Amino acid sequence: MPEQAPTFHVVHVAVHTPVHSGVGTPLSYTHSSPLPAGCLVRVPLGTRHLLGVVWPAPPDETPIDPSKLRPLDAVMQGLEPMNGHWQRLVGFAARYYQRSVGEIAMAGLPPALRDMTAEQLAKRLQPPKPKQRSKKRQRHWQPPPKQ
Repeated sequence: MPEQAPTFHVVHVAVHTPVHSGVGTPLSYTHSSPLPAGCLVRVPLGTRHLLGVVWPAPPDETPIDPSKLRPLDAVMQGLEPMNGHWQRLVGFAARYYQRSVGEIAMAGLPPALRDMTAEQLAKRLQPPKPKQRSKKRQRHWQPPPKQ
């Protein structure tokens, strides 16, 4: 039985790039599964790896050969995708201030999140571990009296 070639889905990602750079529109990448718009991802851009937001595909999109696109680095798991209201607000602000969508979107996110990897985010989202008492403290600890 022949193995099926993996299916790649084209994902459009808004990253922080100035409009004057000529890369003001969302960039196209591939991923093994379709991602919802508003999802945070890390993507390669030149020699850098940036935080980006999955953006809806443009209505007049021409088909792109996925084999010519770079894959996403990672999906930022544990965070809900930014909803449609947020996306419309970012789109409006980008048009109004004549900035790229990615520039406005990244300005609306916490600065610490922009530099985190997916592993760092997952570690930060874990609930804190309960504190362990020392053996000496455990010996002397008495539960509060019942009333």
